[in-house]
Amino acid sequence: MSEYDSGVSSDERGSSQAPDVGSTAVSSELGNLRENIASGDGVHDNNNGNNGMTVRSRDAEVFDKIKTHFPPAKIKKIMQTDEDIGKVSQATPVITGRSLEFFIALLVDKSSKVARDQGSKRISADIMKKTILTDEKFDFLREVILPQEQ
Repeated sequence: MSEYDSGVSSDERGSSQAPDVGSTAVSSELGNLRENIASGDGVHDNNNGNNGMTVRSRDAEVFDKIKTHFPPAKIKKIMQTDEDIGKVSQATPVITGRSLEFFIALLVDKSSKVARDQGSKRISADIMKKTILTDEKFDFLREVILPQEQ
């Protein structure tokens, strides 16, 4: 049983109730996400000498190595500092934390590729900046990275 399991199934609680942090629904949803990445969504057909066999994507392997966890209570507290946010479901900070882990893993992985291309063994702030500016996935961060024109 994981740290989020309460031992109560969603059938026992009733389907109309929202899952809480201790529910099996949250941990099973995170487990399903991991399985989808590892087995289905992270697998691509590769016909380059593999006779049509499927090969796991590098992103799926990176996500499997994630060991960090962000405390849901802190995430909820940060979310509620915004005046526009009212009540926050208990599952939301857990899923947000997991998404944050995936985002950081992706940014570090892409930055490590840029560092290797430049012949560096370390990821510096300049390398992360270059990664954010060159990769389309990080477009939303460009306004934070680039100085504001006045």
